[in-house]
Amino acid sequence: MSYDFHITRAQDWTKSPANAIDTHEWEEAATQCPLIEEGEPWESTDLGLERTFNVPGETAVFAWWRGRIDIKGYYSDRTEEAAEALAKALGAHVLGDDG
Repeated sequence: MSYDFHITRAQDWTKSPANAIDTHEWEEAATQCPLIEEGEPWESTDLGLERTFNVPGETAVFAWWRGRIDIKGYYSDRTEEAAEALAKALGAHVLGDDG
Protein backbone atom coordinates (compact mmCIF):
# COMPACT_ATOMS: atom_id res chain seq x y z
CA MET A 1 0.00 0.00 0.00
CA SER A 2 1.38 3.40 -0.90
CA TYR A 3 1.50 6.41 1.39
CA ASP A 4 0.89 9.83 -0.13
CA PHE A 5 1.22 13.37 1.13
CA HIS A 6 -1.13 16.23 0.36
CA ILE A 7 -1.00 20.02 0.29
CA THR A 8 -4.39 21.16 1.56
CA ARG A 9 -6.15 23.95 3.39
CA ALA A 10 -8.41 21.48 5.19
CA GLN A 11 -7.60 19.99 8.59
CA ASP A 12 -8.43 16.56 7.12
CA TRP A 13 -7.12 16.10 3.57
CA THR A 14 -10.24 14.11 2.59
CA LYS A 15 -12.24 17.32 3.17
CA SER A 16 -10.11 19.38 0.76
CA PRO A 17 -12.96 20.25 -1.64
CA ALA A 18 -14.65 22.25 1.16
CA ASN A 19 -11.67 24.65 1.31
CA ALA A 20 -10.22 24.01 -2.13
CA ILE A 21 -7.04 25.12 -3.80
CA ASP A 22 -8.09 26.16 -7.31
CA THR A 23 -6.22 24.60 -10.25
CA HIS A 24 -5.18 28.00 -11.63
CA GLU A 25 -3.93 29.08 -8.20
CA TRP A 26 -1.95 25.82 -7.92
CA GLU A 27 -0.41 26.09 -11.37
CA GLU A 28 0.63 29.70 -10.75
CA ALA A 29 2.31 28.79 -7.44
CA ALA A 30 3.96 25.73 -9.01
CA THR A 31 5.37 27.61 -11.99
CA GLN A 32 6.76 30.32 -9.69
CA CYS A 33 8.39 27.89 -7.22
CA PRO A 34 12.14 27.56 -7.96
CA LEU A 35 12.29 24.16 -6.23
CA ILE A 36 10.14 22.28 -8.75
CA GLU A 37 9.76 21.98 -12.52
CA GLU A 38 6.99 20.86 -14.80
CA GLY A 39 6.92 17.12 -15.42
CA GLU A 40 5.09 14.81 -17.77
CA PRO A 41 1.31 15.35 -17.83
CA TRP A 42 -0.98 12.63 -16.46
CA GLU A 43 -4.16 11.47 -18.11
CA SER A 44 -7.03 11.49 -15.61
CA THR A 45 -10.23 9.64 -16.45
CA ASP A 46 -12.42 12.39 -15.02
CA LEU A 47 -10.26 15.49 -15.51
CA GLY A 48 -8.40 14.81 -18.75
CA LEU A 49 -4.77 15.82 -19.17
CA GLU A 50 -3.35 17.19 -15.90
CA ARG A 51 -0.13 19.13 -15.41
CA THR A 52 2.35 17.63 -12.95
CA PHE A 53 5.46 19.00 -11.27
CA ASN A 54 8.45 17.45 -9.54
CA VAL A 55 11.72 18.30 -7.82
CA PRO A 56 14.50 17.94 -10.43
CA GLY A 57 16.14 14.52 -10.10
CA GLU A 58 13.43 13.21 -7.74
CA THR A 59 10.67 10.71 -8.48
CA ALA A 60 7.86 12.23 -6.40
CA VAL A 61 5.14 13.91 -8.46
CA PHE A 62 3.00 16.88 -7.40
CA ALA A 63 -0.45 16.91 -9.04
CA TRP A 64 -3.72 18.77 -8.37
CA TRP A 65 -6.73 16.64 -7.47
CA ARG A 66 -10.11 17.81 -6.16
CA GLY A 67 -8.98 20.88 -4.29
CA ARG A 68 -5.63 19.59 -3.03
CA ILE A 69 -2.16 18.77 -4.31
CA ASP A 70 -1.26 15.08 -4.06
CA ILE A 71 2.40 14.15 -3.74
CA LYS A 72 3.02 10.60 -4.89
CA GLY A 73 6.31 8.74 -4.95
CA TYR A 74 9.53 8.81 -2.94
CA TYR A 75 9.35 11.67 -0.45
CA SER A 76 12.89 12.99 0.13
CA ASP A 77 14.11 15.99 2.14
CA ARG A 78 14.14 18.02 -1.10
CA THR A 79 10.55 17.00 -1.84
CA GLU A 80 9.55 17.95 1.71
CA GLU A 81 11.22 21.36 1.33
CA ALA A 82 9.34 22.00 -1.93
CA ALA A 83 6.04 20.81 -0.42
CA GLU A 84 6.42 23.11 2.59
CA ALA A 85 7.33 26.09 0.35
CA LEU A 86 4.32 25.45 -1.89
CA ALA A 87 2.00 24.99 1.09
CA LYS A 88 3.14 28.33 2.51
CA ALA A 89 2.61 30.07 -0.85
CA LEU A 90 -0.92 28.61 -1.02
CA GLY A 91 -1.89 29.32 2.60
CA ALA A 92 -2.08 25.59 3.22
CA HIS A 93 -0.18 22.81 4.99
CA VAL A 94 1.21 19.36 4.24
CA LEU A 95 -0.58 16.27 5.59
CA GLY A 96 0.11 12.57 5.19
CA ASP A 97 -2.56 10.00 4.44
CA ASP A 98 -3.12 9.48 8.15
CA GLY A 99 -3.82 13.17 8.72
